[in-house]
Amino acid sequence: MDAKREFKGPGPLEKAWLWMEAIFNGAAAAPHNPFNYLGAVCILFMWIILATGFYIFIFYSISAKEAYPSVEAITHGQWYAGGIMRSLHRYASDGLVIAMALHGLKCWVLDRYKHWRKVAWVSGVIIAWVVIAGGVFGYWMVWDERAKIIAELSSRLFEAVPIFGLPLSLNFARVENLTNQLFYIILFVHFSTSVVLFLLIMIHISRITKSIVTPPKVVIYALAIALLILSIIKPAVSGAPADLKALTQEVPFDWFYLFIFPLLKYLSAREVWAAIIALTAVVIVVPWLTWGRGARRNPSATVTVENCVGCELCQEDCPYQAIQMRKRTDGAPYELTAVVTANRCASCGICAGACDYNAINLPDMTEADVKENIRKASMSAKAGSVKGVSTVVFLCAKSVNLESDIEGNRIKGFDNAVAVTLPCIGMLQPSMLSIPFEEGIDGVFVSACSPGDCQYRTGDIWFGQRLTGLRPPIVKKSIDRARVKAVYLSSVEKAGFRQGLADFLSSLTKREG
Repeated sequence: MDAKREFKGPGPLEKAWLWMEAIFNGAAAAPHNPFNYLGAVCILFMWIILATGFYIFIFYSISAKEAYPSVEAITHGQWYAGGIMRSLHRYASDGLVIAMALHGLKCWVLDRYKHWRKVAWVSGVIIAWVVIAGGVFGYWMVWDERAKIIAELSSRLFEAVPIFGLPLSLNFARVENLTNQLFYIILFVHFSTSVVLFLLIMIHISRITKSIVTPPKVVIYALAIALLILSIIKPAVSGAPADLKALTQEVPFDWFYLFIFPLLKYLSAREVWAAIIALTAVVIVVPWLTWGRGARRNPSATVTVENCVGCELCQEDCPYQAIQMRKRTDGAPYELTAVVTANRCASCGICAGACDYNAINLPDMTEADVKENIRKASMSAKAGSVKGVSTVVFLCAKSVNLESDIEGNRIKGFDNAVAVTLPCIGMLQPSMLSIPFEEGIDGVFVSACSPGDCQYRTGDIWFGQRLTGLRPPIVKKSIDRARVKAVYLSSVEKAGFRQGLADFLSSLTKREG
């Protein structure tokens, strides 16, 4: 039994998502899979929107009479530049909505929104609505027939809010009511959303250590080329110019940004607001719901102050900024000591993996308990290896799911392989990795999360760097690296795990001759 913690396998939705990601990993290679960088992809689209928006603004006329002609001149008069810029602006905006939706869905499906991630979840919901608002006001600026409909329907919505005076729809009732001042307000709101978005993004990532805000270059180039090709093949164009004297017959519709407006056909403006507020409130409180997978929170890490030497490695490696260094007041020879902020702690054990002094521990899975389990697993593996080599398998709880394949701690089909499960492979301290070899085990097999998709962001990276000597504490140089094998798999890739373990045992057998 692995310490005192209970590890659960993935649910049906999580399995479905991970199978989909596994397909993309096979097609694009995990380090270049865009599904591993959805948050960073959102930021990439925002930069494209901002850059192309500034270019369009240079040639845009802030005028009730000149807005539409200026957009047409940009689109058709300089199609080779302005037209492509407008199309990039439009398709990057649509891409942003898609990436946001997938990012939120992934966090929900993979249970990455509760407890220490609450701030990111709530700020993410607000970011989504700011993006939608910015897109709606962006459509107004074109001032074609679609913009007129959006303006009229938006006015109906805002008139239901009691803070406004005269009905806003009067601005669109007569041509003479349509002033340049209105277009300045629209432009101001549209540009202001960009500033608000970047401030919200800072809050969104404020509790994340070494947050990834830029996708790999391969992903950037692929998305940029795709947007460019789409912009050339199907350029974004305006509808007919807005005519306040005539009824609108038919306009193109964008479900990415305008999905709220069809509700006005069936509900009053106040009912639509009530639906929006209710839906937003439900989504925001999701992390506080007390049922479902992951509702129970594991105890946060604790520091044994007298053992802490103030090396700062735990602070550097903590993925959620849950550890800070404070000045000591106990007269010890070390200047600093680690302090854990409990509500930020993911209880992943990465900090324990970074500590060589038994100064930081998980209460329900202490370093002493884990090391004792490893020794027992090593003896058990040796006992089952009468006819072959023996190995200890260090299994990340969020890597391949072997619930139905483990009896006691032995893996079915591999009598000489015994598993030790950790909450994150980043908890695998180098001194823990050394124990099986000290006990006479032939090899160590490690199963971590899929590359770039660690449940705790960086656990797989830190383990790999410790193994290769790039990050302290490092694995002993005396350990033959050929006797250590690491695979990076999601919880649904059991076949890959079994094949990898079989190949590793075969290689050890050949070495033993």
